[in-house]
Amino acid sequence: MNLKFKQISKLREKKFLWSEIATFYQLLKVGCKPKINEEVISLVRSYALEDKPKTQQEMADCVFKELGIKISRPSINALLKRIGITHKKLTYHYTQLDEEKAKAFNEEIKLLLPHTPFIALDECSFYPNLDPRYGYALKGERAVSKRPSSKGKHYTLLFAISSLKEKGEINPIGDKNNILLMDNARIHHAPKKRAEAKLPSTEEQMLRKNIEVRFITAYAPMLNPTELVFNLFRQQTEKQRPRNFEEMELAIKKVVELLNTKDLSKFF
Repeated sequence: MNLKFKQISKLREKKFLWSEIATFYQLLKVGCKPKINEEVISLVRSYALEDKPKTQQEMADCVFKELGIKISRPSINALLKRIGITHKKLTYHYTQLDEEKAKAFNEEIKLLLPHTPFIALDECSFYPNLDPRYGYALKGERAVSKRPSSKGKHYTLLFAISSLKEKGEINPIGDKNNILLMDNARIHHAPKKRAEAKLPSTEEQMLRKNIEVRFITAYAPMLNPTELVFNLFRQQTEKQRPRNFEEMELAIKKVVELLNTKDLSKFF
């Protein structure tokens, strides 16, 4: 009884409701053995946060396999909510990513941000036949919508944002050193094509406009602020359901107008 009291006290400290504690411990049934204890909580937390997708039923099966305790899927769901674990869309990092280099690059940029204007550049793919990826439906029914079978012609949007609070679109400051952030893709160098066109290197050409190029660490797109803006682009453009280039262009322009009214420095 003392052990049970201590376990209940710990769950109350973690802000579990009495009704949930009653469900976990089955206190409504006299003589039932407690199910949810610190060992179960620790196992569910560590198993859920592993880098491997799993279902709540698989978590319940894991508890039974490791601890011999049978626990229902709804109880797992309630437990996950209480310990602050939610089901989210995965953000993938490349296995080739050098995390130390990425961290060092990020820290270097943080030190420069308060004193130096930044510009971030990136590309994003769009198709005319875009549609929302989520929709509403009655419980137990599918969310169904109609769309063309073909995505249509592929287009690439080249977009840049500025870290200056008062400017949404790009306008480099002539009397200050500006820093341009972009990934280290071949198209951003193109030495052979530049040589054929008798153009200087990317870095040399940008310096003539008082812009210093900083190439982002390889395999670290999350360090490019423009990547975050593209999430809004896709969401807002898909809502418009464009069916041709003109409609897609208009939808994109509306997003650009919206962005130009906002403080984009928060993306840096």
